[in-house]
This record gives sequence, structure tokens and C-alpha cells, in this order.
Amino acid sequence: MADAWDIKSLKTKRNTLREKLEKRKKERIEILSDIQEDQANPKKELVEADLKVQKEVLQALSSSSLALPIVSTQVVEKIAGSSLEMVNFILGKLAHQGAIVIRNVTIGMETGCEIISVQPKELKEILDDTIDACQQKEEEAKRKMADVSEGDDQGQPQEKNPKLDSGSARKESTSMDAPDDIMMLLSMPSTREKQSKQVGEEILELLTKPTAKERSVAEKFKSHGGAQVMEFCSHGTKVECLKAQQATAEMAAKKKQEGRDEKEVVDAVVSSTKTKTTETTTEDGEIITETVNLCDSESLESTEGSDSSHSETPDKCTKLHFKKIIQTHTDESLGDCSFLNTCFHMATCKYVHYEVDTLPHINTNKPTDVKTKLSLKRSIDPSCTLYPPQWIQCDLRFLDMTVLGKFAVVMADPPWDIHMELPYGTMSDDEMRALGVPALQDDGLIFLWVTGRAMELGRDCLKLWGYERVDELIWVKTNQLQRIIRTGRTGHWLNHGKEHCLVGMKGNPTNLNRGLDCDVIVAEVRATSHKPDEIYGIIERLSPGTRKIELFGRPHNIQPNWITLGNQLDGIRLVDPELITQFQKRYPDGNCMSPAAANAAAISGIQK
Repeated sequence: MADAWDIKSLKTKRNTLREKLEKRKKERIEILSDIQEDQANPKKELVEADLKVQKEVLQALSSSSLALPIVSTQVVEKIAGSSLEMVNFILGKLAHQGAIVIRNVTIGMETGCEIISVQPKELKEILDDTIDACQQKEEEAKRKMADVSEGDDQGQPQEKNPKLDSGSARKESTSMDAPDDIMMLLSMPSTREKQSKQVGEEILELLTKPTAKERSVAEKFKSHGGAQVMEFCSHGTKVECLKAQQATAEMAAKKKQEGRDEKEVVDAVVSSTKTKTTETTTEDGEIITETVNLCDSESLESTEGSDSSHSETPDKCTKLHFKKIIQTHTDESLGDCSFLNTCFHMATCKYVHYEVDTLPHINTNKPTDVKTKLSLKRSIDPSCTLYPPQWIQCDLRFLDMTVLGKFAVVMADPPWDIHMELPYGTMSDDEMRALGVPALQDDGLIFLWVTGRAMELGRDCLKLWGYERVDELIWVKTNQLQRIIRTGRTGHWLNHGKEHCLVGMKGNPTNLNRGLDCDVIVAEVRATSHKPDEIYGIIERLSPGTRKIELFGRPHNIQPNWITLGNQLDGIRLVDPELITQFQKRYPDGNCMSPAAANAAAISGIQK
């Protein structure tokens, strides 16, 4: 019974393949008839795919220096002897084969296409096939020329045999191509598959397109007035930069000299063959005189003229450079210090250290940008009053945080006990869990810096304080020369070159600008436990114009519209009248550095 079913399924499959083959033959006949009808149409000749042009298009698309997206007119400019319609036809065929992704665009008064992405693997396969086809075409042309020359030598009657041979060969090739046609038909995508793919691309484009609200928020925080920072030179010092420029200039001069030598050789060949003419006798006895074309020499002259127009002196580098700090005890043969400007023993370290070279003149008297002021005014919450930097020197283990009020953003860089020798005091895990952080927020965000074993402890603290971890920032550390740190001072198994900042959310905070910044900060390492200043800009753009507080801060952490708490700050500075009143009620003497002072303040508060 099973054999009967197998035979039946094989017959059904064979009939299906026969039907597809017949349909394919009909389509070929229709295409051939259309070609015969449209032979007089000049547009068809323009659209006809030339193998050489297709080869150059594939080579251009496979280039590693190709910058996407690119329009078809730019491809036409790169390929000599091509037209816009021919390039559009080739790009459409490649898109149909799945090698590239394109979309139709209007370029001036003409219709073209824009290349969005490419598939290198498919392009390489098609390029290899095209190169093979070009070689076969050249061999076939040579073979035909040889056959024609043999026919002229042997006479007219012997021309019938090649025709018979070509006919039999055509029949053999047709019989051999039949299975390939069937497999090609089976591998071609159906109309339904094409439609579903097009719908998927349209949905993806809609999802990636920013909304009107996102564009409005991005415009508010857009930098006006151009870049305000300077880029470091990749060569490091001015000496290395000059060496690199000289090497580049020498390479350019070498190429220029090679071009001159090549031009001299061409000129010598041209001068020897300039007066020579070749005479060929045709069948009618006419004499054709061929002269030498001098376009190559003219193109070489124009190229050299354009090269000579450029200045031979290299352009002066306008980027920032470093210079070596060479002291009496420095040994340059040892190389650079691993810690550079963060070295604790720079006064006695024998390795090479660096400092920023003399800064160029920077004009700081830039005109104020009215747009920036307007955008900042629009982005600030009108219900919140902004104050200059405020801070309180205190021991956070004993501070009553209920007197501070509520905040939209809390940031903390706790002294975690990561079981390593550190240049500052640490807090135990239980002391971290017992902090009064829950009293600071009802609805808002917390940014908690963690490292090492504190990554798991920080997550536990967030859950205990009533937060849900919603995101995470990563600080990739670089050294003074803007290279990634490879000798970090923390880490039990591997040297840590990064730190994490957990982002937790409590309640339902409003007026948050999502999607403005990236979750990776690449910044230079400075003093011990000195976090990058970029974090303040990220937080301000995320929650502009709201009350913010930082725990375990130091003097370098004070910021406008922030209240900073820490035991290394200089006294107490408060500006908010309401906060001053609450703090004086709770701590009349202003001492919040010891548990005894905290208990005395609590007792006096109860008596009142």
C-alpha cells in the first residue's frame, strides 16, 4: 500500500514539474515575441544589461569603502560608459535576486533607485558568475573569429557543417538546461512571498521612523553653535603626527613619480608609432587608413596637471596632541606608564608620562544662541524652582532623609565593600540595605553605580528600597591617551575596564524624555572613584528641570539644581528656604555626622 502511495506521489510531482516547465516555455515564447516587436525601441537598447557594466557595478557594490545609502546616479558616475537606465536595470535585477535592498526615489527629473543595504556573500557569487560569463563570451568571440577565418580560407561550400554542428549543440544544451530550468523555477519566490516581504519592509520602516514627539524632543536638546570640544589626534604626539604626514607625502610623491615614468614610456611609444599607418584591403578593394588615438596621453597629462595643482606641503594638524613628561629619573626605554596621569607615584615613576600639549587659541566669545535659551525654557518644568548647587556634609548612615523632601532623580555612588584594598572607607552590606533611600522618592528614577560583587548586591538593594531595575548604563574607561584601560585597579579575576550604573524606577514618573541618549559612556579615568561628568547631561536630558539629589558625593560632584550629600564635603550650603527651615528644625546645631547628634536631634524633636 505504501508503494502505491509513493508511486502516486511521484506521478503527481512529475506532472507538476511538467506543468511548470510548459508554463516556463510559454513565458519564453512571449518574451521572445516581445523582444522582436520592440527591436525598434531605442529605450530597450539602453536597458539591455551589458556584462562589462554589470561586472563593474558588482565590483563597486562589493567594495569595502562603499558608503551606504547610495543612489544610482552616484553609481553611474563611478562607471564609465554606463547610463542611468542601464544601471537601474542591473540594480533591479540584483534586488530581485536578493543581493541588495533598494527603494525607488526621484533624482531631479528622473526616476532612480537608492541602495539601502547589500549582501556581500550573494554579491560575490553573482560577481564570480559574471566574470565567468565574460570570459566565456570572450572565448566564444575568439572562436567565431577563428571559424570565420577558416571559412574564408576553405571556401563557401564548407559553411554548412558548422551550422549543423551548432544546431546539434543547441539541442544538447537545451536538453541539459531542462533540469536547471526546473530547479530555477522551484527556487524562485512566489508572488505571495514577494508581497509578504514588501509588507515586512514597510512595517520595519514605519517602526524605525521617529514620531513627531520624538523629533520635537530631539530638537529641544539639539546642540546649537557647532561642536564645543576638540578631538585628540590618533598619532598622540606632534612628533608622531609629523612623521605620519611626511610618510604620506612621500607615498604621494612616489606615486606621482611613477605616473611621470609611465607617461614618459607612453610618450616614447606614441612618438615611434605616430607616423605609422596600417592599410587593410577589404573585399571591394578599398584601402582603410588607421591613425593612432592620443586620448591616453592626453588623460595622463590632465591627471598630472591636477596633481601638480595640489600643494606639496602637508596640511597642519588642528587636533589636540600630547607631549612627554621627561624628568631626571625617567627612562624612555621602559615605555609608557600603565596608569599615565592616574599614577600614584608619578614623582618617582621611571616610566613615561604625558600632558596635553599647548592648546591652540580657542575663541570663547561666541554669540549666545537664542534658540538654545528658548528650548531650555520650554523643557523646564514650571512647577519646579531651580537653585544653585547645594550640599550637606553628613554621615548618610545616620542622616534623617525625610527632612530633604521628594526628588525626581536620585544618584548614588556608594562605597561598596568589594573585598579589596581601597583608598577610602567602605560600608557593610547591612548598612547599605538600611539606608533611608525609600524616603527620598515616591515616583522617580535612581542611578546606582556598582562594580564587582556589588552588581548583585546593588540589585538586591534596589528591590529592597522599592525599585524595579529598568535599564543599565556602562562606563567604558579610557586612559589619558584615549585608549581603553587594560590595567584597572579592581577585579579579582580580570582587570576591570568598565563600570555599571543600574537604573531603577519607582512608581510612575512623568515627563521623561526617552530614547535621547545611548547606554554607553566612553570617558577618561580621573581621580579614584571619580565618575564621568557625562552622566549629569544624560540625567538632565532624561528628566529636565526637576529636583535631583546625589548620595556619597564629593566636592567635584556639586552641580546646579542638585543637592549633594557626603562626608567629604565642606560644611553645609542650602539655598532652598523650605529645605533650610526643615533642616534647622531637625538639626539645630547643623551636626549630622555622628549617631549621637542624630539621636539628640530626634529627642529634641519629640520634646517639641
